[in-house]
Amino acid sequence: MTEDDIRVLLDGYAAWNRGEFDVLGGLLDPELEWEPGFADLNAGVHRGADGFRRFVDSWVESFDEFRIEPELLVQSDDTVIVVAHQQGRGHGSGIELEARVVHVWTVREGKALRWWGPRTLGDALEALGDEKPEVALRSYQAFNRGDLEGALAVFDPEIVWHTYLVPGPGGGTYHGHEGVHELWADARNIFGDFRNEPERMVAVGDRLLVLVRICGWGKESGVEVEAKIAHIHTFRDGKVVRVESYENREDALRELGIY
Repeated sequence: MTEDDIRVLLDGYAAWNRGEFDVLGGLLDPELEWEPGFADLNAGVHRGADGFRRFVDSWVESFDEFRIEPELLVQSDDTVIVVAHQQGRGHGSGIELEARVVHVWTVREGKALRWWGPRTLGDALEALGDEKPEVALRSYQAFNRGDLEGALAVFDPEIVWHTYLVPGPGGGTYHGHEGVHELWADARNIFGDFRNEPERMVAVGDRLLVLVRICGWGKESGVEVEAKIAHIHTFRDGKVVRVESYENREDALRELGIY
């Protein structure tokens, strides 16, 4: 799956929000296999891009002021999971509806061969066939809820973490679980209490690229602070053994041959 394919997918979601429902048309293979979620009236496996278009049309037309905003992309080989926030007002009922939805696309040689609407992100990650995104996501989620030991559990005891940001200009390298604790303490001198929100994950070999949005409050100023950075996690035997942080996301993409 190329960056062009990713851009077409994201442009398609943006177009849905503008009421342009066929922007993805050129990406869809004529024999697209599509499988809505278990609770949908169309549940089950279907074939054909035309049928999928009709399914999408009926889905969108059931809402007024429909919007769907991708929040997280998880990519491995030719599969990408899109986690999106969907909202709208029920057509006819006027009831405000809001949900988190998960879509799984398989794209090969510029064509979408399969679309699936799993029940949960966990179901999608389990079917991905690559444990790295689930392992890293578990760590970020634990950190964001304040469970530092849970966040550390995915890291090898001899983890090496290099960052450009702390403890000062030029960054530094932190070693082991104790070092990661020190890193997070140093980061709080800049961001106060902060969250690491993954926006995109791309698995390549034994490494995982994570585009991260850091959001917090300046410790001294109290002003809201945000930064968009990248982490590259290196895995061995199911554990993260090294993390490299990048101020410029394009540098991280180039490092993995993606950009």
